[in-house]
Amino acid sequence: MKPTRIRYSTMNSWNGLTAPAYNLKVHKVIPNNLLSKVFELMECDNFYDEINFLMDDFAQDNKFEWQARFNGRSDGYLVLYRSEKKLSQHKSICNNCGQRNFTTVEETGERCGKCGSNSRVNSVTYDISISGKGIEDNEVPKEVMKSFTKLANDIVNSTIRKAKKCNVKEETYTITKTRKVIA
Repeated sequence: MKPTRIRYSTMNSWNGLTAPAYNLKVHKVIPNNLLSKVFELMECDNFYDEINFLMDDFAQDNKFEWQARFNGRSDGYLVLYRSEKKLSQHKSICNNCGQRNFTTVEETGERCGKCGSNSRVNSVTYDISISGKGIEDNEVPKEVMKSFTKLANDIVNSTIRKAKKCNVKEETYTITKTRKVIA
């Protein structure tokens, strides 16, 4: 089953702004014999990892000028957005927790203010902003639209492949946390 291309609201339906989109609701793009398996897979913590990688690759391939994001009450629509990549004012990042900082390591040291590790390094980072403005089909370059179509198909094919090959297992794990209490 191929994804159906439609127009969908970019942020809220009340604003009347739409953009090219694909209806990727599970029951619309997955064969009936795999539906229950896909719903079971969707409950797994790492189900969306590959889909997120595909969407990140799409953004990188399009120089962060175009992005695809899920929208809708059940996130069933893959919507095309314009985006912009700007140099961030952050000057360093913690390699342990990802916390960005507006000072360099030379200015304030390697110690991270969030996680406390000595993992801060100087870094050039970028901020990506996504516009919720409407996009007409004729505004989208043909190669971007072709890449967007490929992304929708790749997401569906990846999900079908997982449903055919992967199994779900439950595991029990323990989380150790430190907390402060009043004594």
